[in-house]
Amino acid sequence: MKISRIGYLSMTALLTVSLVTGCSKPSETPSSQQSGTGASAESDHGHDHGPGGHDHGEGGHGHGVGPHGGTVADWGGGTYHVEFTVDHDKKEATVYVLGSDEKTPVPITTESVLLTIKKPELQTDLLPVPLDGEPEGKSSRFVGTHDGLATVMEYEGTISAAVDGTPYAGNFKEEAHRSHGHSHGEDDALVWEGEPKEHAGLIIKLGHHGKHLHAGEEVEPAVSITRDGQPVNDAKVFNALLGEDGKELAKEVATVYEPTTDEEPAHYAQGGLKIPAGVSKVVIHFRIVPADGEAVEYDVPIVVE
Repeated sequence: MKISRIGYLSMTALLTVSLVTGCSKPSETPSSQQSGTGASAESDHGHDHGPGGHDHGEGGHGHGVGPHGGTVADWGGGTYHVEFTVDHDKKEATVYVLGSDEKTPVPITTESVLLTIKKPELQTDLLPVPLDGEPEGKSSRFVGTHDGLATVMEYEGTISAAVDGTPYAGNFKEEAHRSHGHSHGEDDALVWEGEPKEHAGLIIKLGHHGKHLHAGEEVEPAVSITRDGQPVNDAKVFNALLGEDGKELAKEVATVYEPTTDEEPAHYAQGGLKIPAGVSKVVIHFRIVPADGEAVEYDVPIVVE
């Protein structure tokens, strides 16, 4: 680990802010800001498994989702902002330097940006990869790879660099607050398994996010519920993960209802389940409790890579 870099930065007073949002794949060009909404579903066992509240750090404030769908942190009391994105499939992190409006790219002169992640514990330098048209010797985009970035989870860490001799650092913390939690590179599509189910006048589709599921990583189950062609938003939906032998591999968690967006139909998601390493098949167990009917349960076998 590059402790000398951290030691150098710790000698200077740094204004840092934490921010909460979800992972996202890096983008080549800025896009409009995104946001997601959803009401948490509370388990009938008395535990609230919906998204947690924002962690703003000491004296911090939230910034929302960045123009590339990533986590935005303050750098220097609003002088700059930095946006963290990660592509787990490529084991690649990209940081964008933004202006005070948290949208406009601001090219800076620095040899590298240091990314420090708390868990999995890692540290890596991100090198300049200028956007088209940026001045020679300056960049608003910094990219680096590390094997640890393949781990699919919500990251927390620090982005730091020296700009024109002045050190800057910003803390960030991810949580699944977008329309759904992680974007696994380009493989974040909704995948429905099998034929739709019918139950008490409801049409139920069962599936997950991602075309390719990997042992040792997380699967995000998904459920679509409609009645007479209209989304049902008042059910309670829970997921658990079982082995081929029916043994529980991941305990039941509640999901969140996500309204229809331009990209996806309304569905229940954000109840991520960790797939154990070394397995080739798992079973997603769904428990659905309609607001005005009896509960129903389904098992969906899944092949993992």
